[in-house]
Amino acid sequence: MSFSQFARRALRLAVASLVLVMVAVPAFSQGLYLKEITKDGRIYVFNIEANAERFEKSGEMGVGITMLAAGPNGETVIGDNEKALQLYFFKHNLSVVVPDPPAPAPAAPPWRISGLVFGDYYYFGDSQPQAAFQGQQGMWIRRGYFTYDHTFSPAVTTRFRLEVNGNGRLVSPAVSATPFVKDAYLRWTFHGRQQLTIGIQPSLSFEYIEGFWGLRHIEKTPLDLYGTDSSRDTGFTVAGPINAAATMRYAYQFGNESGNNNEVDKFKVQRAIFRYEKNPGFAFEGLWMHGDRNPNPTPNTTLADRETGQFFVGYRKPKGRVGFQYTFQKREAADNAPATMEDVDLHIYSGFGVLELPRKKLSFYLRLDRYDDPCADCGGIAYFPAATTAAFTTTIAGMEYFILPSVRVGPNVEYTSYSDPATGTKPNNMSVARFTFYWVW
Repeated sequence: MSFSQFARRALRLAVASLVLVMVAVPAFSQGLYLKEITKDGRIYVFNIEANAERFEKSGEMGVGITMLAAGPNGETVIGDNEKALQLYFFKHNLSVVVPDPPAPAPAAPPWRISGLVFGDYYYFGDSQPQAAFQGQQGMWIRRGYFTYDHTFSPAVTTRFRLEVNGNGRLVSPAVSATPFVKDAYLRWTFHGRQQLTIGIQPSLSFEYIEGFWGLRHIEKTPLDLYGTDSSRDTGFTVAGPINAAATMRYAYQFGNESGNNNEVDKFKVQRAIFRYEKNPGFAFEGLWMHGDRNPNPTPNTTLADRETGQFFVGYRKPKGRVGFQYTFQKREAADNAPATMEDVDLHIYSGFGVLELPRKKLSFYLRLDRYDDPCADCGGIAYFPAATTAAFTTTIAGMEYFILPSVRVGPNVEYTSYSDPATGTKPNNMSVARFTFYWVW
């Protein structure tokens, strides 16, 4: 071999060695550090230098992994992590297997897609307030949600939800369900746990009670079902806890009173709630609501402003829950109403109980609603062929079987009996038997 060839090979070897050193030094400093300390017959090994320094000063190991009788002479070996033990056993040529630490869980994506579907096979009795429902039976999808939630930051989130409904009034021609925007809001958490919500969002009059009832797929809560207030509104809400334990909360909502539709007039609604809740345990919520209406509507038989008060009390434990609510609404006569038209007072009472059997396999429920006045808003309720001329009592009873926590099926019945009206003929009672299916993801 000539001198020039030898020099070139030596140079290449030197460069390769330098590269290896440059790579190995950071790797060693980052992951190959090992220090052994023998104390009280035990061997302590460290892969993190700061842990070793703390142990030498204080004798405190902190969180460690203990392997009994694993040392060269049967000593107990304690490592500050898996890498320390692996390096120690490799150095001392001991055939002890130490599993690698679990890989860190991947960060959750900032978005989430969810949804739900529910419907029934139904049978209406031969006697109904509305002729289209008499003896009617079939299968319908009552509702479907498709929801997109996005987290911009821990303090700012948004939701966009589409909803589809079936033909709940049995009108012809039959049409496919058409999606529409149910929710479209931005929520900002500020000043600790206070929140500002802007956009199309749940109304304060029903949101908490619906969650407590927990059986929206069986039936809506009273204010929503009987058209006393919409389940959604477009506006803004300020809400948050009052005390440190968050057992007391407040919320104030200012909206268009247009549901999830665009505004068509200048009149607005205000809702305010105070809530006390221990979960599990006792709960109370009080609601005040005032809705401005056109004082001179057309036609001139329409009522104007609405003033609403409501309270709800409930109690829940893992085995079940009970609740009762009372709602009062005063509807003022319009300025141009006939002299015979007076203010209208409405009274709604509702109580329910839900029993959950162990392991969430079966549940039973019973609910009674009393609408103590003729329900002028009840003529067009989807899936519920109510009359508008007499007070009534609605009974809802049934059971559910949980195929999975998120998949339920079960039979239920809904029966509405009418009181004798002040004038006119008593409406036929309403009855429907259903087998309801529900799934959520």
